[in-house]
Amino acid sequence: MHNKVMSNAAANWNSYQLAEILSHCFEGYLVPFTIDGETFASRFSAEDISFNDSRVWTQDGEPKALAIITRRGQTSRLAAFALRPELRGQGFGKQFMQQLINEARARGDKKMWLEVIVGNDGGLALYERMGFVRQQTLVGFNAVNSTLFTETGELQEIDPMVMAKKMMTDSGQRLPWLTAPETLYKLPGKAYVLNDVAYAMVATSPQPPRVRMLYVEPTARGQGQAKKLLTLLRERFPGIFTATAIPESFAPLFESSGFRQDPCTQYEMLLNL
Repeated sequence: MHNKVMSNAAANWNSYQLAEILSHCFEGYLVPFTIDGETFASRFSAEDISFNDSRVWTQDGEPKALAIITRRGQTSRLAAFALRPELRGQGFGKQFMQQLINEARARGDKKMWLEVIVGNDGGLALYERMGFVRQQTLVGFNAVNSTLFTETGELQEIDPMVMAKKMMTDSGQRLPWLTAPETLYKLPGKAYVLNDVAYAMVATSPQPPRVRMLYVEPTARGQGQAKKLLTLLRERFPGIFTATAIPESFAPLFESSGFRQDPCTQYEMLLNL
């Protein structure tokens, strides 16, 4: 007979162990997922992981489920949540989610965010039962063609913090956690500016490169600066793409700039605590 499932703070494991547990727990999920220790540390540190609030559930001493909680102020996010196949379909998902919500309320959080892949009907149904509400659809893009790159000097490399500060002071926008400036400037990569008004954050390793986010000064919007910036990036970095973390409202811009939308999409969801 198995012992009961025990809840533990993720702080009891290091990043390499947590990466192995997360990959193990995602076995058989809709979209295959694996992560190594270095990538785990880099990615979730940038997303502001709270090791004390993240949870590993064990049974007979073996990790069986993992929840990664990231936090900023009074807002938290379920950055990853996975259960081993032997625990699925037995009500553990609802039990663990209720624990995470109760703990968020107890520490004074006001909101909890998460993303769920469209097509993960079981996950979506669980989150909606727990009170999460869809806010927007997040998509990704792939460059479909490029021309021979010619250095024109129009793109200037800058400190990523300069772009992040510009975005932070723009009170008129709310971006998903993964593309928020608080995440972007901590990730490895480069930032570029065009005409002192249009900015892009690009991850250049590992290959192929990825556009993490764009930003255009409010006074320069609607003048084609973002489209020109994307076109220059597509020429400079053949095969460039984005993660599935871009608000769907950006689709016309990317598609008109030589990008094709990826079929994988996500819902961004919110629970007001």
